[in-house]
Amino acid sequence: LFNGTATSARYADLAEKYLADAAYDVGTVIAVGGPAEVTAADASTAHSVIGVVSEFPAYLMNSDLEGGTAIALKGRVPVKVIGDINKGDRLVPSGTPGHATADNNDSGRAFAIALESGTNIVEAIIL
Repeated sequence: LFNGTATSARYADLAEKYLADAAYDVGTVIAVGGPAEVTAADASTAHSVIGVVSEFPAYLMNSDLEGGTAIALKGRVPVKVIGDINKGDRLVPSGTPGHATADNNDSGRAFAIALESGTNIVEAIIL
């Protein structure tokens, strides 16, 4: 517990705790929905993506929520992906729950931009 003014943070995302319908790995793409507050996102919930599961948020809002999952709402985080991702690609939810894919034509559904090229997990900026 810290009471004071922080001028820097070791980690790079702003997160908030939400009640998830399952235990999700770091980097899982999350949307509003499911039997709890949030669930793993897929193409059908692309309109309600809020972020990805965070491992070490720089700032965690709603931290007293019992049983909540930290969801990165802004900042730099690892994101689970399907397919080849190139640095600068816009990421949208894929057909695989909890994973993103590149789609530079559907900017209305993009929730992040890849900071590196790769497969499986890439670092990205949550928009």
